[in-house]
Amino acid sequence: MSNEIKSKFGASTALSITLASLASSTTGAGRQSAMVDNSTSRFGLVHLFVKVTLGTSPTANKTVQIYLLKGESSGLRTDAAGSGDAALTVKNAPLVGVMTTGSSPGSGDVLQRHFTIREPGPEWGIVIVHDTGAALSSNAANHAIRYVGDNLEVQ
Repeated sequence: MSNEIKSKFGASTALSITLASLASSTTGAGRQSAMVDNSTSRFGLVHLFVKVTLGTSPTANKTVQIYLLKGESSGLRTDAAGSGDAALTVKNAPLVGVMTTGSSPGSGDVLQRHFTIREPGPEWGIVIVHDTGAALSSNAANHAIRYVGDNLEVQ
């Protein structure tokens, strides 16, 4: 009998990042998440689920950008990121994906999207930057970032 290779998913986990009232930036200033230790679970693929709520009077056709941070055990990390949820200006981090406000955004509009991160490495995190022209919603409950790890398994 032949074996099958199937995905083995980890538990859905909240990613620690403070997005309430995150200011708009055209210079890459944003917020990094806490870094995730992937050295034990060794997920080869991460499904990232992002929900961001726009603030008051956002600008049309602007973006919310998600960047990837990678690190290793000695503390070397993309863009000299720290280990926890903190302000960070993106310089070299690769872009994971973008969500757009559309042509007629309204106050409190919710942007949601799924992104896939391949080979996140022994430690990973994200940075969120936006240029919507207005701070994001001040209510922390209006934002959510979760991830599900994925490893292939022979069955």
